[in-house]
Amino acid sequence: MSIDRKTIYRSALLAVTMQWSVRAIGLISVVVLARLLQPSDFGVVAVALSAAAFVELFGWIGLRQALLRVAEPEREHYDTAWTIQLILFMALALAMVAIAPLAAAFYGNPAISGILMAMSLRMVALAVSNIGIVDFERDMTFGRDMTMRLAVRVAALVVSLVAAVVLRNYWALVIGMVANSVFWMIGTYVAHPYRPRFGLARRAEILGVSMWMFVSTFSEWVQSQIERLVLGRFAPTATIGLYSVSKDLSSIFTQEIATALNRVTFVTVARGDADSGSKSDVATVIGAYATIVAPLAAGLVATAPDTIAVLLGEKWLPAAPLMRIIAIYTGLQALFLMVGSVLQASGQAPRAAKLNIAGALLSALLIGGAAWFTRRPDAVAIAAVAANALMLSAGIAMLAARAEASAVGLASNLIRPFLAAAAMAFVLADLATIATGSPFLDLLIEVPLGALVYAGTLFLLWFALGRPAGAEREAALLAGSLRRRFA
Repeated sequence: MSIDRKTIYRSALLAVTMQWSVRAIGLISVVVLARLLQPSDFGVVAVALSAAAFVELFGWIGLRQALLRVAEPEREHYDTAWTIQLILFMALALAMVAIAPLAAAFYGNPAISGILMAMSLRMVALAVSNIGIVDFERDMTFGRDMTMRLAVRVAALVVSLVAAVVLRNYWALVIGMVANSVFWMIGTYVAHPYRPRFGLARRAEILGVSMWMFVSTFSEWVQSQIERLVLGRFAPTATIGLYSVSKDLSSIFTQEIATALNRVTFVTVARGDADSGSKSDVATVIGAYATIVAPLAAGLVATAPDTIAVLLGEKWLPAAPLMRIIAIYTGLQALFLMVGSVLQASGQAPRAAKLNIAGALLSALLIGGAAWFTRRPDAVAIAAVAANALMLSAGIAMLAARAEASAVGLASNLIRPFLAAAAMAFVLADLATIATGSPFLDLLIEVPLGALVYAGTLFLLWFALGRPAGAEREAALLAGSLRRRFA
């Protein structure tokens, strides 16, 4: 069953609003905690999270996506998915406790053992969470989903801030993450009426799809965590903290919107008709992601010192050079993950998994090599940029082959937003020479000016190229529809 454009636009707007509302709370948490704690506190937790993520990733086998791929799911499908989730995450909780002393010995930091043992409680909470909330995506009822997620994040934020004020050390971060998982578990049962039962009647059907999803998830984890793993072996915890917070902040402005749009894209493509893989649809999806992600990444590159000074405080300014590189990296990675999501939703999970495996191997090779030969965090970040740029190019070629389109023509939907974003960054860089001296006032000038330069340049490029199919055309049609409605 296909979905009309009005529903897609409304759902996309709700999904983005929800994701950014949730991440706005996360941003508040980062901003406040960065002022209460030290970079070394974030560093030790970042190293511990790398080890924890290695265990946690075995839980993300794609149960949600497998349920979304079932055209008419029955109760047995949900019970099977929940039972698999319960068994798997409880086993992972035990595994996390078991590896805690080993991870502490590997990184030479005893604090990591206690952090991992506490983090095992997250696995228990996730094990019993309500799988029924997948219906929010299936039915595109993102309003209810947003209410639940906002309530969870606000409650966890309060716990984190209280812990930070009282403890003034890294345990505040750990307590906040555990509290978030516990509140999430409670929220899933409050928000959705489904009550799980034990059962594995549909295990072959669910696992048949989800195992390819797991391969993709594992590969994506390697790409996202490899820098922290290698930095944990040679860099001081304060440097790791600067890198980690730079990446978290960049991700909020780049990858989070892609995560939100991926939810709509997956359901739309999974439920789409035979025309869902057409050239124009693929061009529109690619263009829409790039049109939003490119200016956000370029904006962080141009305003990194001011952004850090306003959000994190002066003590975090040494992170500005890193964030300028990492912002590009997270933007490219967001687009690369979009390619995998489109392939998975269209029934090509094996192809998406192979693409992600290649990305993981390339990232490990380039990032590991940069760390080995230079032992510099900025070289590690540059290697991550190169790996994601190469894999994004490969992904675009794969999508073009699937849609029987020209890879160059499809890539132009990425090139236009990135050229416009580069123009914006160039203008903002010149503006920095006449800075007011106040980072806050500088941002108030830079943000609206950058938006105007970007939008104007993007549409000039689109017109100059003959107004091809893509996100700009959809935006023009949407603007015309809204203008007629209000007129």
